[in-house]
Amino acid sequence: MLRIPKWYKQWSADNPTKLYGPGIVVGTIGFAVIVAVSAVSSPTLQTTDFQTGPRGIGMAVSKFVKDNPQDDPYAAQYVAYERVEVPVGTPTAAEAYGDSVVAFGDMDQANFDQLTKAMSEWTGADIVLYDNGEVDANMLEVTQNCIELTQYLNTDWDGHNLASDGRGVNCYTCHRGEPIPPQSWFKAGAVNASATGWAAIQNRVMLDNKYTQSEFTSLPVDAVEKFLLDGESIKVHDLESRVNTLPGDPTWQNAERTFSLMNHQSNSLDVGCVYCHNTRAFYDGTQVTPQWSSTITAQQMLSNINQYYLEPRAELLPASSLGDEGDAGKANCATCHMGVVSPLNGRNMVAEWPELAAPLE
Repeated sequence: MLRIPKWYKQWSADNPTKLYGPGIVVGTIGFAVIVAVSAVSSPTLQTTDFQTGPRGIGMAVSKFVKDNPQDDPYAAQYVAYERVEVPVGTPTAAEAYGDSVVAFGDMDQANFDQLTKAMSEWTGADIVLYDNGEVDANMLEVTQNCIELTQYLNTDWDGHNLASDGRGVNCYTCHRGEPIPPQSWFKAGAVNASATGWAAIQNRVMLDNKYTQSEFTSLPVDAVEKFLLDGESIKVHDLESRVNTLPGDPTWQNAERTFSLMNHQSNSLDVGCVYCHNTRAFYDGTQVTPQWSSTITAQQMLSNINQYYLEPRAELLPASSLGDEGDAGKANCATCHMGVVSPLNGRNMVAEWPELAAPLE
């Protein structure tokens, strides 16, 4: 049995100490340190940083890892259809199916059929590329329009789509296996038949999807229509006081449309303001990041394709495919990006079928 020496008992009696108070303090501090260490090392609180501009001036995007996956789940669902080997003498699509072939007539019949299967898989629709006696003439024209649009994006807008860098777009980039691309947008229209002007577009909750430009804000709901269809320019910054102006002033509303579009772009790519801008000088084009020019290019591209390729389809599509205003579905940033910077994780979408990156003859 352990016996405590008499001298220790006497020393303790002569030097009394309250152990409970200090013990509680030390224990509390120790517990706090353990909690802090656990929190910092927890995956839910780990951050990731992406440098967007010069170092030292805060030009970086910082996010919690759990909130910033930057992973396009559709990439895993993509079905690639590789080319097939064909014997010499195989007829071309035009020779096999006649002059009604709307695209790829010079391609051999076997690979023409293979690409048709791929396009059907990518769009979730039964794609036909020639008049087989059953296909609707309007839908055949829409299909041809889609192919021309894809080739146009991969050639004339290569600077944004990076087809030459091994990315590009094909049917799946927008359609994601559905006949109508899930992130298509339609004109919002007036809030009711009697509303016009400011009241027609302001203070409306839009619940189209999570990338909608206004969503739960009071911002105008027609931002993508003005900037990505009508082609209006974002030039609303000035240093004049707005104290004496009232709601409805065009500069106010155009500024709010800009905020709405910025929200849409931010949500579509899952990035913040400093992905493109230096927040100390939003108005100064000399202090922006390289991503700013890519975004401006995208706005011009979208306005172009919406005007010349997508909006005119309203005359060809059935009423069930049109919006409340009778317009065809159009494209915005979310149509391709779907919440990530690199759609489909940067996959090469024209590798198997380079014809999709070549103009029609």
